[in-house]
Amino acid sequence: MTRIPRASRARRPRPPGRIRARRGGGARRLRAAALTGVLLAALLAPLTTGTARAGGPPPGPGGSWTGSWATAPTLPHSSGPSAEGFADQTIRQPLRATRGGEWIRLRLSNVYGSGPLTVEALSVALPRGRGGIRPGSSTGVTFGGAASVTVPAGAEVLSDPVAFRVRPDTDVIASLHVGEPTGPTTWHRLANRTVYVSAPGSGDRREDTTATAFPTTLNSFFFVTGLEVATDGDPGTVVAIGASHTDGVGSTRDAARSYPSVLARRLGGEVGVLNAGIGANQVINDTVHGSVGALGRFDRDVLGQPGVRDVLFIQGINDILGAHYFPDDAPTADEVIAAYQELTDRAHARGLRIIGGTLGPFRGVPEFTEEREEMRQTLNTWIREESGFDGVIDLDRLWRDPADPSALHPAYDTGDRLHPNDAGYAALAGAIDLGCLSVGPGAGSAPTAGERRDCTPPSPSTSGVRP
Repeated sequence: MTRIPRASRARRPRPPGRIRARRGGGARRLRAAALTGVLLAALLAPLTTGTARAGGPPPGPGGSWTGSWATAPTLPHSSGPSAEGFADQTIRQPLRATRGGEWIRLRLSNVYGSGPLTVEALSVALPRGRGGIRPGSSTGVTFGGAASVTVPAGAEVLSDPVAFRVRPDTDVIASLHVGEPTGPTTWHRLANRTVYVSAPGSGDRREDTTATAFPTTLNSFFFVTGLEVATDGDPGTVVAIGASHTDGVGSTRDAARSYPSVLARRLGGEVGVLNAGIGANQVINDTVHGSVGALGRFDRDVLGQPGVRDVLFIQGINDILGAHYFPDDAPTADEVIAAYQELTDRAHARGLRIIGGTLGPFRGVPEFTEEREEMRQTLNTWIREESGFDGVIDLDRLWRDPADPSALHPAYDTGDRLHPNDAGYAALAGAIDLGCLSVGPGAGSAPTAGERRDCTPPSPSTSGVRP
């Protein structure tokens, strides 16, 4: 890997009226000002674990848990399914595992709920067909030995361990039945997966092997935010946090082609790669569509993941483009840099490697101005030359158009000039030097003090446009 000595898509913001931003006088004050009331309780959510263990303990001496799939919870909206919730319905959700195992447990979240959430029953199964499950594969999930569980508002809960074989890069189908109306939900807005929902009042349809009883399809996850597997070996997990360039906006739906998914395949299923991206998310401000900013959610969505060892952080475009709609709330480059430094310090305080990414080009979007391009260049220069990141993923260099470096390469453009297609995400995941990670095949040694590694070094295999 190349070493750089110390020198000395994100989701596009929504139109006015649909983004709420908060801002004070600096990165730390911004974060503190936003964490009030229910929001503060959600970010400090307690995590409880079932006391009984279904089928016995995880295998192996001193067996530990590592993440295999995760999604970052987001604030409910004022209308639509996240606001209305569900009543006597079953929600069937595909969870793409990145690491396999013989035992699993699931995480349920009610961090943004307005009242207690009662899940009457939850089961996991193997997929068959569109919205269906393989006959005979459905396995009940328990909580403290019981089929149902009530999760207080602002809390999360882990299930008991369940004997259920999971293979990497395959789906686990989680079917969840709620009885009483849930009220506003804890969800992940942009799942890029097809989620199946039964009709209100249809009862428990977890065992239905086809999707006939599931007339509604959505593109969001609800309540289920994590899948863990038991391991006897190294429990190391990589967590990718960011906005829509991490969430995978622009990639093919139901194909697992976001850059974290492609990276997980490169790692051969030996390492869990968790996607904590949120479309429209900002580093500093909390917004309606982007939910709690990275400063406010980092401890829960990254540091709270089981076995986390490495952090991939690519974020900041929405902090720049948000100025188009809310200029009075827009952070300066210095404030974003201060936020980067704080997140780096938090990761290092936990003994984690954190690899930062430069910000990709966006000329051609409605929010583009030369002043905002200048801010992007300022942040990218700092990330490359002055940041405290242990390594740098130069997304800008990988995705820019050689004919106009301020624009996304046409071969990677989905058409909105901001979000890449499958080829763009594959180019990013394929260019990452695995030696920058501390886990998985090719894992490298820890960086020395003051060292910042180039984790996407130019080479015939990592430069240029790939089909």
